[in-house]
Amino acid sequence: MESLLQEISKSNSPEEMKEVVGSSTLYKEQKEILVKIVNNYNLGPDARKAFASKMIEEEENHLLKLTTKTDILVRLGPIFGLLGTLIPLGPGLSALRTGDITTLAQSLTIAFDTTVTGLTIGAIGFIISKYRKQWYESDLTTTETVAEAILEKLNGF
Repeated sequence: MESLLQEISKSNSPEEMKEVVGSSTLYKEQKEILVKIVNNYNLGPDARKAFASKMIEEEENHLLKLTTKTDILVRLGPIFGLLGTLIPLGPGLSALRTGDITTLAQSLTIAFDTTVTGLTIGAIGFIISKYRKQWYESDLTTTETVAEAILEKLNGF
């Protein structure tokens, strides 16, 4: 990223800045945001800054929506595990009352299996969500830093 910032600071025109951003190793979405900021070089400094903030905020909202899916797994996995535990216990307890140990054992096996499955889903969802949020936060920080460099350079034109 440091070399990208250096190249942006050496740019002599908005077109050259777009080429620098386009040839960088940033992700496609990051490049699109930064090119849109450069394309609005004719706006005043305050309007450009507001536009850049809006673009980055929209990307942040998009990334939050993506992590919401795995956050749902974190919450629903254990809930379904608990439901899978309680539902088979009804027939299992009825079987205990009649002395049917086989049905009780099958019901308890299902109950424990669904508990473990639900907790596993929740744990996997938590790990995935945690890492995705870290990656997305890093990407957003990079985008904000490069956007600031672009805005600063555009103020000099």
